[in-house]
Amino acid sequence: MSLEKPTKIWWNGAVADWQDAVVHVTTETAMRGVNVFEGVMAYKLQGRSEHAVIALDEHLQRLSRSAALLHLPLPYPLEELRQGVLDLIRAEPSDLDLYIRPTLYLDSGAYTEDPSRMRMGAYITSYTRERALLRSVRLVSTPWTRVDDPAFPSQAKSGAVYSAFRLARMAAVRAGGDEPLLLNARGTVAETAGAAVMAVFPDGVVSPPPEDGALDSITRGVLTRLLEDEFGVKVTQRSLRPEELHEAQEVFLCGTLDEVVRVTSFDGVALGSAADGLVRALFDRYRSVCTATDSALSPLRTRVAW
Repeated sequence: MSLEKPTKIWWNGAVADWQDAVVHVTTETAMRGVNVFEGVMAYKLQGRSEHAVIALDEHLQRLSRSAALLHLPLPYPLEELRQGVLDLIRAEPSDLDLYIRPTLYLDSGAYTEDPSRMRMGAYITSYTRERALLRSVRLVSTPWTRVDDPAFPSQAKSGAVYSAFRLARMAAVRAGGDEPLLLNARGTVAETAGAAVMAVFPDGVVSPPPEDGALDSITRGVLTRLLEDEFGVKVTQRSLRPEELHEAQEVFLCGTLDEVVRVTSFDGVALGSAADGLVRALFDRYRSVCTATDSALSPLRTRVAW
C-alpha cells in the first residue's frame, strides 16, 4: 500500500482536498480513539478505466453495526457513504488497486448516548496498492491478548482496538516474526492483528467463531463459500487451540487487505505449507473473482467507471 498521501478525500458529505480535512486535537476521536471504520478493496480491471469494489454493501452494513455497538449515531445514511466511495474513486482515478477506508468518528459528546448531544463526522480515504503475489508470514505468540467481550465489543471495528494491535505487532517483530497470534482470555485463538485465522485439516477447514473474539470477517465469508461450493471443502467455525496449528496441513490468514496469506511457521516451528496446496489454489481463485471483467463471475462487486 502506498504511504504517499492522496490529493483527495471524501470529507463530511463531499469530495475535498486532502489538506482541508481536519479535526481539532480535543475531539473524542483524537483524544480517545472513538471511531469505527472499514477497509474495502477496489481492484483495477485490466484494460478498462474501471474498478471493482468488493463487498461494498456488506462492509458498510458492518460499519453500521460497529457504530451501533459503540452507541454512535450514523452521521450519514449508508447510501450516501456508498456514493461517497464511488465519488472518491472517480475524483482520483488510478491504474492501481485501491484500499478504501470509510470512517465514522465522534467529534464531541464523550459520555452520552443521546444523539442530540453528540456531534459525529465521517470521511473516506483511498490509497493505491500494488497487486502482490501470494505472501507468506511467520506467526508468533506475544504477551498481548485480543481485547474481548465484555471489556470491549469484539465485533466493533474501531481505531481503539487497533491501538492494542499496534503493541502486539511490535512484540511480534521483536520476537522475530511477522504477525502476532492473538488469543482470547480463555486461551484459544481469536485472530491476528487484522486478519482471520483458518487452518486446513484432513476433514475440512477450521476458523475461530466471533464469540471467541474473531471479527466476523467478510473475506472469510467469501472464502467459505468458495471452499464449500467450488472446492468441496467443509468449513467449520469452532474454538481453535493454538497447539492445533502445528497439527494442520496448512494455515492461512485472510482479510480485505491481506486477501489470502500463507503461514509458514508458528513460534519458529515450520507448519504444513504445500507449494501447490489448497491455500495456493484458494488465493488464485479469490483473486480471479475480484479481478474478473465479467460481472457475472463476482456478484459481490460494484463496478465504478472513471
